Amino acid sequence: MRTVGSLLSRIQAHPALIGAALVLVMLLAGFVGWRLTGGGEYVAPTPTTAPVVRADTAGARASLDQLVTGVRDGAKPDGDDASSVAVRNAHAIGLEDVTARYLAEAGNVEQDGSWTADVEMSWRTPGDPALTEELRVGFDAEGAITGFSAPQGTRMPLWLSGPVQVRRSGSSLVIAQASAEVADRYAELAATAVTQVRKVIAWDDPRLVLEVPATGLDAALGAPQGTYTAVAAVTATVDGSTKAGAPLHVWVNPGVIGDLDAPGAQVVITHEATHAATDAATNTRRPMWLIEGFADYVALRDTKLPLSKTAGQILAQVRENGAPDHLPGKAEFNTRSEHFGAEYEAAWLACEVLAEAGGEQALVDLYDETGRGIPLEKSLQASFGFGVDELTARWRTHLSDSAR
Repeated sequence: MRTVGSLLSRIQAHPALIGAALVLVMLLAGFVGWRLTGGGEYVAPTPTTAPVVRADTAGARASLDQLVTGVRDGAKPDGDDASSVAVRNAHAIGLEDVTARYLAEAGNVEQDGSWTADVEMSWRTPGDPALTEELRVGFDAEGAITGFSAPQGTRMPLWLSGPVQVRRSGSSLVIAQASAEVADRYAELAATAVTQVRKVIAWDDPRLVLEVPATGLDAALGAPQGTYTAVAAVTATVDGSTKAGAPLHVWVNPGVIGDLDAPGAQVVITHEATHAATDAATNTRRPMWLIEGFADYVALRDTKLPLSKTAGQILAQVRENGAPDHLPGKAEFNTRSEHFGAEYEAAWLACEVLAEAGGEQALVDLYDETGRGIPLEKSLQASFGFGVDELTARWRTHLSDSAR
């Protein structure tokens, strides 16, 4: 008869026996419990494991192929599923060269068989080069598409975000997650903006694209939450780059512009149209005050509103603190600035000072020359006969006089 001590010695001498010993102890414990409770025939429990659920990648690839084929062949599905909505949106916008390439699962497969995958998608809006983004696509157990999303930092295209209203004209394209009535309003704003811009600058082949996401600008532009909460609209390249010549679209924040009256909304869209017409998002040669001030000059050119409406914020600051000692720069044009808005008014008044001093064409020439890389001081002297210091002095005087 072996003693407990001898058993322990054997186990310690042979580590492989440890696992077997643990199993034996567990079985004995179960047996003792059964005896104490007076159970019937004892049956050792059978270990159970959850079944492995695998993604139906073949079904997912087939669904992506079906989406691409639907866009290419002109089919118009009637369903309300994410894939059908995307196909209808693509037709309405006129997207071309749509592709979708399955990459890999983005996380675990759920017990119901659903999962999310990284998918490389490409498409081309009329007039734009092809755009490629790595997006997230949801699939159900059979591989059918359940939705689209974008990783943080990636722009979420409207045509994959839900139903859109599309309005086209010879010079504008509006893509809006909105009602038909609201889409019509944006189409009118866009058409008027093109007309107003062409009164001031040469825009021989105008093309203005407005994108209006229902949930604001942050997700649409791949920005951290809160970046564009107070911004009415933004003009940016379609691919998020700063490459010269990259196509520009205007993204509109309905939560801000929707609170504006008709003249105010028109000023916003015409301002952004000026940026689009002059490649302002990719041309960084001009000083920031001239970029923003000139856009407001074009937008406010035909308005009859008083300065209390068009420059109320900056004039209030001048009354309280006096005129600024320098023209606004990049630091002042911050979407999170406490005085966001006043900087634009200040920049506009600087352009008003220039237009009054030398005429509108001289201002347009200054804008064009600085965009070509001619230094601001040199261009000012050539067109107006004075430099930055004199402009700043005249601007400060204008602010002080207007604030009285």
